[in-house]
Amino acid sequence: MADIYGTVGEGGTNSRADVITVQTLLNTHIAQLSPLAPLDTDGQCRTAVTNAIRAFQRVVVHMRSPDGRVDPGGRTLAALNQRPGSVVVFEYPDASQAMLATIATPYIGATEGHGNTMGTDERMREIFEADGLSPGGATDGYAWCCSFVSMCVQKLIQQSPPHRNVRPPTTASVLNFRTRWAPAQNCLIFPTDDPVNSPSRGDIVVYRFSHIGIVTATNTSGVSTIEGNTNEAGSREGTAVLRKDRENTVIRCFIRLPVTPV
Repeated sequence: MADIYGTVGEGGTNSRADVITVQTLLNTHIAQLSPLAPLDTDGQCRTAVTNAIRAFQRVVVHMRSPDGRVDPGGRTLAALNQRPGSVVVFEYPDASQAMLATIATPYIGATEGHGNTMGTDERMREIFEADGLSPGGATDGYAWCCSFVSMCVQKLIQQSPPHRNVRPPTTASVLNFRTRWAPAQNCLIFPTDDPVNSPSRGDIVVYRFSHIGIVTATNTSGVSTIEGNTNEAGSREGTAVLRKDRENTVIRCFIRLPVTPV
């Protein structure tokens, strides 16, 4: 399977070797992108390369807003590495992961020990041990809002056959969850003002202040959620799993897992 080490396309690093890889992969799919002509595999990221990436994203990846970029671990690269005509078309129906909110509910009230330690609540041990972190040999002692979401998504994948092709997340980092894990799993990522998609129960919500939660309900101005490592004031460095209400103004994006037909 081909790989690249920097983003190719609009705003990318565009190293010669990476561009050649993308040009070569695009040419294997060029018949699906008619009337585009095959690309010269010269390592130069010209307008023709960016246009071909956008066409591929529209026709093959079914991206609603093609960005003309091929990111390491992203949906576009994964599709380029497939044989022409063999790309899986994922679906993203509303409330397709509503079970995620149900999974999160029994953890409401789970409370850490002092300073992000798991303490005596067994639910906290389950949350902390859902990720791959063990700094200094300890499995706790760090911010855990994303560990909570990772754990809930792991359980969703185990219990929901339509999500069987999604690799479970094991990250405590909100940034890694949003920029690495979600694109690599072909997740739908959309903002609050997306003209096509609207949040629904079970969607994952990422905030502008490095925090993450699970949507339980929506309204015109924001969402109701279940979040880990928060408090009554809504901090990203609180002590418990709680229900919260959040305004759209603090939301960066929503994440919805792909559904593969059973």
